[in-house]
Amino acid sequence: MRTGCADLVLNVFAPRNGPEFHRVLRPDGALLVVTPTDRHLRELRASFHLPAVDPRKEERLRRTLADRFRQACAEPLEYAMSLPPEDVARLVAMSPAAHHVDPAELHRHVGELDTSVRVTASFVVSVYRPAVH
Repeated sequence: MRTGCADLVLNVFAPRNGPEFHRVLRPDGALLVVTPTDRHLRELRASFHLPAVDPRKEERLRRTLADRFRQACAEPLEYAMSLPPEDVARLVAMSPAAHHVDPAELHRHVGELDTSVRVTASFVVSVYRPAVH
């Protein structure tokens, strides 16, 4: 991408490259970052060996971006989802732990679910603006 061509950079549950985000954003652009809280998917952690979310994740995020961005706002959001077994399987398969889960074990465990599972979605949506140097 060209330098200074983006109005918005969206980063959802992914590693952050502050210098590159800053390079492509216009001076009046925004970086929108979505990060999980330590309550995200808590109901699935033990059963599916999902990793815990670092409770200091937001602090690390701010520190990572501090030299090029200033935080404009942050909004925590949390809600319950009722997921049928096939959606639980899809969710686990796209998680960071997916490469640690044996597909046969995942299939077996999901097959044991006879009803929908209540799962918590919990995350913070933060807006950052490029810092003026």
